[in-house]
Amino acid sequence: MGQQQSSFVVEIASPRYGKFQSLPQKDPDEEASQQWRITVNPASEFAATEQLKALINRLYHSQKLLCPADARQILTALNYLDVTQDLLLPLLTVVSNSTAFAANQILLRESGVVARVVELFCDKDHDWPKSCRIMLLQCIANMAVDVTNEPILKRGIGAIVRRMDSSVDLECVVALQALTNLSLNISPTHITTFLPAIPHCMNKLWVKGEVNLHSLRLLVNLSCCPDIVPHILASKAVTGLLSILDTDKEDVLLRAVTWLLCMSCAVETLGIDYNQIAPLNQDPFGNTNFTLYHALYGMKGKPELENKIRELTECKNAEIANKSVRLLDILRQITPMRTSSASLSRLVS
Repeated sequence: MGQQQSSFVVEIASPRYGKFQSLPQKDPDEEASQQWRITVNPASEFAATEQLKALINRLYHSQKLLCPADARQILTALNYLDVTQDLLLPLLTVVSNSTAFAANQILLRESGVVARVVELFCDKDHDWPKSCRIMLLQCIANMAVDVTNEPILKRGIGAIVRRMDSSVDLECVVALQALTNLSLNISPTHITTFLPAIPHCMNKLWVKGEVNLHSLRLLVNLSCCPDIVPHILASKAVTGLLSILDTDKEDVLLRAVTWLLCMSCAVETLGIDYNQIAPLNQDPFGNTNFTLYHALYGMKGKPELENKIRELTECKNAEIANKSVRLLDILRQITPMRTSSASLSRLVS
């Protein structure tokens, strides 16, 4: 080979961090040359520097609002940090905390951090440590407060629903928070992605002997979507469902009454009866007695529900009392569900 340099060039477009170079290289056959080398992305060494630590300390302790350079630096770190590195959890914590400010939400979205967080959370190839997995989920829950982020974040709904079945209580709670924030405006194209969350909500309505406020919040949002209501009514009711109205915690009671009011409004306004939701019954024998519809509007459940709501019309909390009055009026217009002979025949045969 001659001594003339070849045209082989290693380039990295639009460099932002590190010492990116575009150098002419000599052929590898030229043993005397010391210039031949493979140029790697300097961002791979990003975690080894003090630069990221300084950013995390600054944003965590003193600076609350991000600047565009901070957002770009965060994105670079999220692109190249390994899941085993110690700086990943503090970085995600800083991102989660920064979402408390609307200006930060805009920067995180425009710089691509929001999309990257969703991508990392949905990536099945990453074996995330539990703490990082939960913090990624918390980032999504907080980012969902800004409705402009919804089109980006909703790509992760399926993965979030799967985390509702986690054996880690905190992860279940954060998943419920994320889905609650993402379900404020459910578009027709996303209805099916929310449906798998319904049985999880019902199963987690009671946690350690107490009503799960996080499940109730999500159920309230889901019941505000008329197309989802039949699926909720056809789901399996939990034992002692109406005892959610026996609590002395006003925040729980308010959401329980609100949920029942939303469901009953849909039943009365849309004229929903069991025949309409029968195809959605998940019981293998089609037993109507196991559905939420039967628990609320059956011959036994409806009078019990009316009695409990009647007592709540005298509640000292004005909002609870007013919603209870409305709910009681609606319940009076709903015909109690009778077990059809057809259903009985299916059970016997």
